[in-house]
Amino acid sequence: MKRYILLTAILLCGIALSWGQAIGSWKAYPALQISNYNEPVGDRMYSLCNGNLFSYNIEDTEVHVYDRLNGLNDTKIKFLRYCNTTDKLVLIYENGNIDLLYPDDQTSNLKQLKDKNYPSLSINNAYVFEKYVYICTNFGIVVLDTEDESFENTYDLGFNVRCCAVNQDSIYVSSSAGFYRGNRSLNLLDKNNWTYSGGISFDNLTFFDNQLIGYNKVTGVFIIDRSNFSITNIINGEQKFFSCRDNVMIVGHATQICIYKSLTDVQEIMQPNTFDYMTFYKNNYWASQGVNGLQPYKLEGGTTFSPTLSAIQPNSPVRDYFCNMYYNGNRLLVAGGEQNYSGVVREGTVMYYENGTWHNFSEEGIAEATGHNYNNVSSIVQDPNDPTHHFASSAGHGLYEFKDLKFVQNYDETNSPLRMIDVDVSNPQDYTRCDALQYDAEGNLWMVNTEVDTVLVVRKADGTWTKLYYEELKMAPNFTRIFFDEKGRLWTNSKRNHEGTGGIFVLDCNGTLEDTSDDIHIKRTGITNQDGVNYSPYFINFFTQDLNQQIWVGTEQGLFVIEDPDDFIENDNFTYTQIKIPRNDGTDYADYLLNGVNISAIAIDAANRKWIGTAADGIYLVSADGQEIVQHFTTDNSPLLSNEVLSIAVNPQTGEVMIGTFLGLVSYMSDANTPAPELDKNNVRVYPNPVRPDYNGVITVDGLTQNAEVKITTVTGQLVYSGHANGGLFTWNGRDKQGRRVSSGVYNIISTNMEGKKAIVNRVTFIR
Repeated sequence: MKRYILLTAILLCGIALSWGQAIGSWKAYPALQISNYNEPVGDRMYSLCNGNLFSYNIEDTEVHVYDRLNGLNDTKIKFLRYCNTTDKLVLIYENGNIDLLYPDDQTSNLKQLKDKNYPSLSINNAYVFEKYVYICTNFGIVVLDTEDESFENTYDLGFNVRCCAVNQDSIYVSSSAGFYRGNRSLNLLDKNNWTYSGGISFDNLTFFDNQLIGYNKVTGVFIIDRSNFSITNIINGEQKFFSCRDNVMIVGHATQICIYKSLTDVQEIMQPNTFDYMTFYKNNYWASQGVNGLQPYKLEGGTTFSPTLSAIQPNSPVRDYFCNMYYNGNRLLVAGGEQNYSGVVREGTVMYYENGTWHNFSEEGIAEATGHNYNNVSSIVQDPNDPTHHFASSAGHGLYEFKDLKFVQNYDETNSPLRMIDVDVSNPQDYTRCDALQYDAEGNLWMVNTEVDTVLVVRKADGTWTKLYYEELKMAPNFTRIFFDEKGRLWTNSKRNHEGTGGIFVLDCNGTLEDTSDDIHIKRTGITNQDGVNYSPYFINFFTQDLNQQIWVGTEQGLFVIEDPDDFIENDNFTYTQIKIPRNDGTDYADYLLNGVNISAIAIDAANRKWIGTAADGIYLVSADGQEIVQHFTTDNSPLLSNEVLSIAVNPQTGEVMIGTFLGLVSYMSDANTPAPELDKNNVRVYPNPVRPDYNGVITVDGLTQNAEVKITTVTGQLVYSGHANGGLFTWNGRDKQGRRVSSGVYNIISTNMEGKKAIVNRVTFIR
């Protein structure tokens, strides 16, 4: 519970202001659309959604979302079990961490299993008996006492335990090698006291109608004779879900559901369904329906399930996939997947977030219409002339078109210049690699078609196509980004620099898209810094241009800067810059900024500061010139979900920093936003005002011009504090230069534009 209280205190220190999220505060965005499992407790129905959790109050319809910012101590819940004896909900995470959730939503964390650092720990199942939870792992069974909140025993059996069931006499275990029984009157820490019986392996075990029941997803449901371990099949064939509670056992697949009140009282309902799981509770059948959410049903006439409420789906991302994000105005566009070189397959995920609401693109019918799986969607772009019109690229199936969040068409080798890579596989149609979507100023849609002869492909504003051949791009792999600089030149990066095939490519078409005779283009593969040090990065992960037109490049070997884009193109002896940080130890030595750190993402905020994501070390905020690390957030010192950062996007209007990680999305409200064009007292806001005795957060001055100078003085003109705006925002901690809290009274806030030609005065009142 200590962690819950601590996080709550952190949030209260950055109290939410009338204009939105507080400076320095965090927010989580767990995906809650896809319900996989549900667990009823009291008046609540808990829904497990791809590792995330919310509850629905059956009486008052309130929805409560659980995450690391409001009590949970980890991410990615694998199993949810309720212990009626102690009235605690047990949350078992993929990594072995455990939370006990109380009825008042506070938690107690038990991390001993996680901290044991078992090699390749796998949690397979969990069974509740009396006050104990029997956790099935790949090495044996761990017994948790939910009353004492301690671990009672660890049965290291030396084999993979898929599931178990427990009664007063015995522990019954199903493993990949067969069936075992442990007599609880014996010392079960001794492996020799476990009896092996061989036989079928099960995915779940339970007791129902005084019988031991085994469920196997492929072969069906069985009664297991506890005397000789013989089995009797009661439901034959593949089954999608199985549950047992309140003396009701439910088994089903896509067209049939069997409801057992006893082993001799069964109802068979022949009805198409999309259920992943179903429980019976308080006279309703609660179905976890995957992408269709959580929904209660009544059984009408004993033959048909009819919904009693609309599906319960809190507004949220559809999945915790955030490989590619960027802002188009105030709209955050998200593509969840990436080019599939690592074998990771992510379901097709495209969404946008705007004005506090998530909009998830429909996936219905795409696979059927195209004849192939819809997955690994790697980038998204919005039509500059139509905010309801989008295109999304994929790692294997070309280009998708959407209108009003619905699929319109797929473009691949059959109807566009996009081509399959030349690969000797049985499914070459799954290798039309498209990525890095971007519109130019004329409304032409650019993309890359990697590992083919001609990489650059353009869908012109009139809907026709063209492609551009450049020898240095031939067969180049894994492009991830295109942007156009202020001179209209195209920049792109071939991320995977295998045998010199990757690098950074620049193209100047000189205003003639299809006439390549006057094109200027260059690709640079290796990196030499200003000191003559040579690097050969294998991954050029990300690059972006800052507000001073400098280009910041992130590789697995560190951070590099293209200070002058013209020099990159024109100078045969071009060198990258590695920012040097003086050691300040009395020597002239300096260290390269983030040297050797695997940089995965970079975003620029309104103050030209750099938000730098890493593959294993969290996220850094670096000053505009790179000379200062302002912040370094990791899972140890912040609510960051994972130190593996996939993408970063900064809302230029609000300063909210969206951080996509391996485990999902969180945001941090920074102290920089877009500056105002003119200094106008009517547009400048000071909040909170007045500052009350219990407030410990920052005082914010918003609506300033770029780099405005701000001075805080007493009414008699004595200087208390001074600084400059980050973009259009200035923050003050309410202390003077000596770090002392200011006393009660009225203070002047004098803001002057960067040129020093205009000043305005606002006031703030402190009540101590």
